[in-house]
Amino acid sequence: MKKLFTISSILLICKMAFATSITFTFANGMITGASPTYYEFDVMAYADNDTTRLGDTQVYINYNILGFGSSINTNSKITVEKGTLLLGDFYETPVINDNTSSKVSIGLLYMLPGSPHLANLLPDTPTQLIHIKIEIYNSNETAGLSFDNGLMNGNQYESNNGTKYDPVIATDTDDSWLGTSNIYQIISKVMPDKYKLNQNYPNPFNPSTTLKFDVPKNSDLLELSVYNILGKKVKTLYSGGVKAGNFSYKWDGKNSAGKIMPTGVYFAILKTKSFTQTIKMMLIK
Repeated sequence: MKKLFTISSILLICKMAFATSITFTFANGMITGASPTYYEFDVMAYADNDTTRLGDTQVYINYNILGFGSSINTNSKITVEKGTLLLGDFYETPVINDNTSSKVSIGLLYMLPGSPHLANLLPDTPTQLIHIKIEIYNSNETAGLSFDNGLMNGNQYESNNGTKYDPVIATDTDDSWLGTSNIYQIISKVMPDKYKLNQNYPNPFNPSTTLKFDVPKNSDLLELSVYNILGKKVKTLYSGGVKAGNFSYKWDGKNSAGKIMPTGVYFAILKTKSFTQTIKMMLIK
Protein backbone atom coordinates (compact mmCIF):
# COMPACT_ATOMS: atom_id res chain seq x y z
CA MET A 1 0.00 0.00 0.00
CA LYS A 2 2.82 2.35 0.89
CA LYS A 3 4.59 1.52 -2.38
CA LEU A 4 1.41 2.24 -4.36
CA PHE A 5 1.02 5.56 -2.59
CA THR A 6 4.60 6.47 -3.38
CA ILE A 7 4.19 5.67 -7.10
CA SER A 8 0.94 7.63 -7.24
CA SER A 9 2.61 10.58 -5.55
CA ILE A 10 5.48 10.50 -8.04
CA LEU A 11 3.05 10.41 -10.97
CA LEU A 12 1.14 13.36 -9.51
CA ILE A 13 4.34 15.36 -9.02
CA CYS A 14 5.44 14.58 -12.59
CA LYS A 15 2.07 15.72 -13.94
CA MET A 16 2.33 18.96 -12.00
CA ALA A 17 5.91 19.51 -13.11
CA PHE A 18 5.02 19.02 -16.79
CA ALA A 19 1.62 20.74 -16.85
CA THR A 20 0.98 22.64 -20.05
CA SER A 21 0.98 26.41 -19.77
CA ILE A 22 -1.25 28.77 -21.75
CA THR A 23 -0.30 32.36 -22.60
CA PHE A 24 -2.57 35.21 -23.72
CA THR A 25 -1.44 38.36 -25.55
CA PHE A 26 -2.97 41.33 -27.36
CA ALA A 27 -2.21 41.89 -31.05
CA ASN A 28 -3.28 43.70 -34.24
CA GLY A 29 -4.76 46.78 -32.60
CA MET A 30 -6.23 49.29 -35.06
CA ILE A 31 -8.77 52.09 -35.22
CA THR A 32 -11.60 51.71 -37.71
CA GLY A 33 -14.66 53.64 -38.78
CA ALA A 34 -15.30 57.35 -39.13
CA SER A 35 -18.24 58.23 -36.90
CA PRO A 36 -18.34 56.42 -34.57
CA THR A 37 -14.81 55.08 -34.44
CA TYR A 38 -13.83 51.73 -33.00
CA TYR A 39 -10.75 50.11 -31.52
CA GLU A 40 -10.34 46.58 -32.85
CA PHE A 41 -7.83 44.04 -31.63
CA ASP A 42 -7.17 40.32 -31.29
CA VAL A 43 -6.63 38.22 -28.21
CA MET A 44 -4.01 35.60 -29.07
CA ALA A 45 -3.30 32.37 -27.22
CA TYR A 46 -0.62 29.69 -27.33
CA ALA A 47 0.71 26.76 -25.27
CA ASP A 48 4.24 25.68 -24.39
CA ASN A 49 3.73 22.67 -26.69
CA ASP A 50 1.37 21.87 -29.55
CA THR A 51 -0.12 18.61 -28.26
CA THR A 52 -3.18 19.90 -26.36
CA ARG A 53 -6.63 20.83 -27.60
CA LEU A 54 -8.58 23.85 -26.46
CA GLY A 55 -11.59 23.46 -24.17
CA ASP A 56 -13.60 25.96 -22.10
CA THR A 57 -11.80 29.28 -21.86
CA GLN A 58 -12.55 32.41 -19.87
CA VAL A 59 -10.97 35.77 -20.70
CA TYR A 60 -11.14 38.77 -18.34
CA ILE A 61 -10.12 42.13 -19.79
CA ASN A 62 -9.76 45.46 -17.98
CA TYR A 63 -10.23 48.63 -20.04
CA ASN A 64 -10.00 52.40 -19.64
CA ILE A 65 -13.51 53.76 -18.97
CA LEU A 66 -12.29 57.26 -19.89
CA GLY A 67 -11.62 55.99 -23.40
CA PHE A 68 -14.48 53.52 -23.86
CA GLY A 69 -17.07 54.51 -21.28
CA SER A 70 -18.29 52.16 -18.55
CA SER A 71 -20.19 48.86 -18.71
CA ILE A 72 -19.52 48.48 -22.42
CA ASN A 73 -21.50 45.26 -22.79
CA THR A 74 -24.65 46.60 -21.11
CA ASN A 75 -24.36 49.69 -23.30
CA SER A 76 -23.85 47.62 -26.47
CA LYS A 77 -20.40 49.08 -27.18
CA ILE A 78 -18.53 45.78 -27.66
CA THR A 79 -18.71 42.86 -30.07
CA VAL A 80 -16.66 39.66 -29.97
CA GLU A 81 -16.10 37.26 -32.84
CA LYS A 82 -14.57 33.78 -32.90
CA GLY A 83 -10.95 33.68 -34.01
CA THR A 84 -8.93 31.00 -35.77
CA LEU A 85 -8.69 28.84 -32.63
CA LEU A 86 -12.49 28.59 -32.39
CA LEU A 87 -13.32 27.82 -36.02
CA GLY A 88 -15.77 24.97 -36.56
CA ASP A 89 -19.11 23.98 -35.05
CA PHE A 90 -17.96 22.74 -31.66
CA TYR A 91 -17.42 26.10 -29.95
CA GLU A 92 -20.35 28.23 -28.85
CA THR A 93 -20.74 31.90 -29.70
CA PRO A 94 -18.66 33.98 -27.22
CA VAL A 95 -20.63 35.04 -24.14
CA ILE A 96 -19.88 38.60 -22.96
CA ASN A 97 -20.65 39.98 -19.50
CA ASP A 98 -19.79 43.16 -17.61
CA ASN A 99 -17.69 41.76 -14.80
CA THR A 100 -17.41 45.29 -13.38
CA SER A 101 -17.93 48.76 -14.89
CA SER A 102 -14.35 48.59 -16.25
CA LYS A 103 -13.94 44.85 -16.90
CA VAL A 104 -15.57 42.38 -19.27
CA SER A 105 -15.56 38.60 -19.03
CA ILE A 106 -15.76 36.59 -22.24
CA GLY A 107 -16.73 32.95 -22.01
CA LEU A 108 -15.68 30.53 -24.76
CA LEU A 109 -17.27 27.10 -24.41
CA TYR A 110 -16.32 23.77 -26.02
CA MET A 111 -19.50 21.75 -26.51
CA LEU A 112 -18.13 18.19 -26.80
CA PRO A 113 -15.94 17.47 -23.75
CA GLY A 114 -16.83 13.78 -24.15
CA SER A 115 -15.01 13.88 -27.50
CA PRO A 116 -11.88 15.88 -26.69
CA HIS A 117 -10.16 14.73 -29.91
CA LEU A 118 -12.59 16.83 -31.99
CA ALA A 119 -11.46 20.12 -30.45
CA ASN A 120 -8.94 22.40 -32.14
CA LEU A 121 -5.26 22.08 -31.32
CA LEU A 122 -3.69 24.88 -29.31
CA PRO A 123 -0.43 25.77 -31.14
CA ASP A 124 2.85 26.79 -29.53
CA THR A 125 2.86 30.06 -31.48
CA PRO A 126 0.45 33.01 -30.88
CA THR A 127 -2.81 32.35 -32.74
CA GLN A 128 -6.03 34.38 -32.86
CA LEU A 129 -8.48 33.31 -30.17
CA ILE A 130 -11.06 36.11 -30.51
CA HIS A 131 -11.44 39.41 -32.34
CA ILE A 132 -12.84 42.30 -30.27
CA LYS A 133 -14.34 45.59 -31.43
CA ILE A 134 -15.12 48.38 -28.93
CA GLU A 135 -16.68 51.75 -29.75
CA ILE A 136 -14.44 54.66 -28.74
CA TYR A 137 -15.96 57.15 -26.31
CA ASN A 138 -13.09 59.63 -26.04
CA SER A 139 -10.36 59.66 -28.69
CA ASN A 140 -8.07 61.73 -26.46
CA GLU A 141 -7.58 58.76 -24.13
CA THR A 142 -5.75 55.44 -24.30
CA ALA A 143 -7.15 51.90 -24.46
CA GLY A 144 -5.80 50.79 -21.07
CA LEU A 145 -6.26 47.11 -21.89
CA SER A 146 -4.94 44.43 -19.57
CA PHE A 147 -5.83 40.89 -18.62
CA ASP A 148 -6.98 40.06 -15.11
CA ASN A 149 -4.53 37.21 -14.64
CA GLY A 150 -5.86 36.43 -11.17
CA LEU A 151 -9.37 35.73 -12.44
CA MET A 152 -8.19 33.88 -15.53
CA ASN A 153 -5.95 31.54 -13.56
CA GLY A 154 -7.79 28.26 -13.07
CA ASN A 155 -10.41 28.98 -15.75
CA GLN A 156 -8.59 27.64 -18.82
CA TYR A 157 -9.23 24.00 -19.75
CA GLU A 158 -8.05 21.41 -22.19
CA SER A 159 -10.72 19.82 -24.40
CA ASN A 160 -11.95 17.31 -21.80
CA ASN A 161 -13.05 20.40 -19.81
CA GLY A 162 -11.49 18.84 -16.73
CA THR A 163 -7.73 19.27 -17.13
CA LYS A 164 -6.62 22.83 -16.40
CA TYR A 165 -3.80 24.67 -18.13
CA ASP A 166 -1.16 25.63 -15.60
CA PRO A 167 0.30 28.15 -15.35
CA VAL A 168 -1.92 30.77 -17.00
CA ILE A 169 0.17 33.68 -18.25
CA ALA A 170 -1.87 36.78 -19.08
CA THR A 171 0.33 39.77 -18.26
CA ASP A 172 0.32 41.56 -21.63
CA THR A 173 -1.08 45.11 -21.88
CA ASP A 174 -2.19 47.46 -24.66
CA ASP A 175 -2.28 51.17 -23.88
CA SER A 176 -2.60 52.44 -27.45
CA TRP A 177 -3.81 55.97 -28.01
CA LEU A 178 -7.41 56.02 -29.23
CA GLY A 179 -7.03 59.07 -31.48
CA THR A 180 -5.88 57.86 -34.87
CA SER A 181 -3.58 55.10 -33.67
CA ASN A 182 -0.01 56.42 -33.91
CA ILE A 183 -0.99 58.88 -36.62
CA TYR A 184 -0.62 62.54 -35.72
CA GLN A 185 -2.05 65.38 -37.78
CA ILE A 186 0.46 68.06 -38.75
CA ILE A 187 -0.89 71.56 -38.28
CA SER A 188 -0.70 73.33 -41.63
CA LYS A 189 -2.60 76.20 -43.26
CA VAL A 190 -2.03 74.72 -46.70
CA MET A 191 -4.24 71.74 -47.49
CA PRO A 192 -2.77 69.10 -49.81
CA ASP A 193 -4.18 68.85 -53.32
CA LYS A 194 -3.46 65.12 -53.80
CA TYR A 195 -2.71 61.91 -51.93
CA LYS A 196 0.98 61.37 -51.34
CA LEU A 197 3.11 59.02 -49.24
CA ASN A 198 6.49 60.64 -48.65
CA GLN A 199 9.72 58.71 -48.26
CA ASN A 200 10.24 57.62 -44.69
CA TYR A 201 12.89 59.31 -42.56
CA PRO A 202 15.41 58.19 -41.51
CA ASN A 203 16.03 55.55 -44.14
CA PRO A 204 17.79 53.20 -43.49
CA PHE A 205 16.51 53.19 -39.91
CA ASN A 206 17.00 51.52 -36.53
CA PRO A 207 14.84 51.04 -34.56
CA SER A 208 12.08 53.42 -35.75
CA THR A 209 11.19 55.61 -38.69
CA THR A 210 8.59 58.28 -39.51
CA LEU A 211 6.12 58.08 -42.37
CA LYS A 212 4.41 61.26 -43.57
CA PHE A 213 1.48 61.35 -45.95
CA ASP A 214 -1.01 63.83 -47.39
CA VAL A 215 -4.80 63.43 -47.61
CA PRO A 216 -6.59 65.97 -49.86
CA LYS A 217 -10.15 65.22 -48.67
CA ASN A 218 -11.95 63.46 -45.84
CA SER A 219 -11.56 59.72 -46.30
CA ASP A 220 -13.87 57.08 -44.82
CA LEU A 221 -11.34 54.31 -45.37
CA LEU A 222 -7.58 54.72 -45.55
CA GLU A 223 -5.01 52.05 -44.84
CA LEU A 224 -1.30 52.37 -44.14
CA SER A 225 0.46 48.99 -43.97
CA VAL A 226 3.94 47.45 -44.02
CA TYR A 227 4.89 44.42 -46.12
CA ASN A 228 8.07 42.37 -46.24
CA ILE A 229 10.04 41.60 -49.40
CA LEU A 230 7.99 38.40 -49.93
CA GLY A 231 4.79 40.42 -50.15
CA LYS A 232 3.44 39.31 -46.77
CA LYS A 233 1.76 41.94 -44.63
CA VAL A 234 3.85 42.60 -41.53
CA LYS A 235 1.54 45.07 -39.83
CA THR A 236 -1.44 47.30 -40.50
CA LEU A 237 -0.28 50.61 -39.09
CA TYR A 238 -3.65 52.30 -39.51
CA SER A 239 -7.02 51.45 -41.02
CA GLY A 240 -9.98 53.77 -40.77
CA GLY A 241 -11.26 57.23 -41.52
CA VAL A 242 -9.20 60.43 -41.49
CA LYS A 243 -9.92 64.07 -42.19
CA ALA A 244 -8.16 66.01 -44.94
CA GLY A 245 -4.68 67.14 -43.92
CA ASN A 246 -1.03 66.19 -43.45
CA PHE A 247 -0.21 63.26 -41.22
CA SER A 248 2.79 61.65 -39.57
CA TYR A 249 3.17 58.06 -38.34
CA LYS A 250 6.13 56.71 -36.36
CA TRP A 251 6.67 52.99 -36.97
CA ASP A 252 8.66 51.21 -34.27
CA GLY A 253 9.84 48.40 -36.55
CA LYS A 254 7.60 45.82 -34.87
CA ASN A 255 5.16 43.40 -36.48
CA SER A 256 1.53 42.84 -35.49
CA ALA A 257 2.63 40.47 -32.70
CA GLY A 258 4.88 43.15 -31.17
CA LYS A 259 8.17 41.57 -32.25
CA ILE A 260 11.03 43.59 -33.73
CA MET A 261 11.49 42.76 -37.39
CA PRO A 262 14.84 41.52 -38.70
CA THR A 263 17.18 43.49 -40.95
CA GLY A 264 15.78 43.75 -44.45
CA VAL A 265 13.79 45.62 -47.07
CA TYR A 266 10.19 46.52 -46.25
CA PHE A 267 7.47 48.32 -48.18
CA ALA A 268 5.01 50.87 -46.80
CA ILE A 269 1.75 51.06 -48.76
CA LEU A 270 -0.82 53.85 -48.50
CA LYS A 271 -4.16 52.79 -49.93
CA THR A 272 -7.64 54.29 -50.37
CA LYS A 273 -10.54 53.31 -52.64
CA SER A 274 -9.00 55.28 -55.50
CA PHE A 275 -5.28 55.57 -54.66
CA THR A 276 -2.31 53.33 -53.90
CA GLN A 277 1.34 54.28 -53.39
CA THR A 278 4.30 52.22 -52.24
CA ILE A 279 7.70 53.25 -50.83
CA LYS A 280 10.70 51.08 -50.02
CA MET A 281 12.30 51.14 -46.55
CA MET A 282 15.43 49.54 -45.10
CA LEU A 283 15.63 48.32 -41.52
CA ILE A 284 19.19 47.78 -40.28
CA LYS A 285 19.88 46.26 -36.86
